[in-house]
Amino acid sequence: MEQSAAYQMGVVAGTLVVLALVLGCVVFFVLALIKAISTRRTSWIIAAAISTVPVLCAIVFLVAAFVTGFKKGFRQAREIAAAKQGQPSDLLSADMSAIHGTAIPYAISFPWLSAWHDDTEQAHFDHFMFYHDSYVGIIAEGIGLGTPQAVCDLAQMNLAARAAQHSFTKAVPVTIDARPWLTYDADANVKGIPIKYRFYVYADTNYTFQIITWTGPVMFDRTAPVFDRIAKSFKLPK
Repeated sequence: MEQSAAYQMGVVAGTLVVLALVLGCVVFFVLALIKAISTRRTSWIIAAAISTVPVLCAIVFLVAAFVTGFKKGFRQAREIAAAKQGQPSDLLSADMSAIHGTAIPYAISFPWLSAWHDDTEQAHFDHFMFYHDSYVGIIAEGIGLGTPQAVCDLAQMNLAARAAQHSFTKAVPVTIDARPWLTYDADANVKGIPIKYRFYVYADTNYTFQIITWTGPVMFDRTAPVFDRIAKSFKLPK
């Protein structure tokens, strides 16, 4: 998932500020503790006791962050191992739940919806959903480009402009919600990262839709049937 330079700078600056505050609290706690022991003055004892709170909070936060990171890494390793062994994704049998368009009244369903995250900061997507290392972005426009092929050409041009290397499979027709869509795959290297995409595109005289899905090359064969299941649940009001 790409982020703007301003966003990345904000994350770095925020991280540095938090680390500086934590380090300051630890230094003050150590100083207050030493003074409390050496002078036995009430003021230093109180200061040491009070400064214990943010230090303990910082320790709890660091432990929680470590546990969260460990669990995420373990899940990713398990998913990769399952993909290499050719095991199907659990999402193929999970219950489906719908989300809805913010401006255009479409619906699309996701398996085990509560496990997906919707990143509302991705402004060019109506919805940007991700689960582990699998991503689904939905572009919905109230301007019709006329045919799915027109959307296909535009989407390929946009990806080609961003990728250092890219290749596309032949677009093939697929029926979704009784309407003629096109779907195709793409291999691309974006900012040094190899990515494999599956696109589903549609347009008529009123609407244009792109369902853009992607993951890493190792995970693609395992995840592609999940992407198909999600895309084929797409519905427009009759």
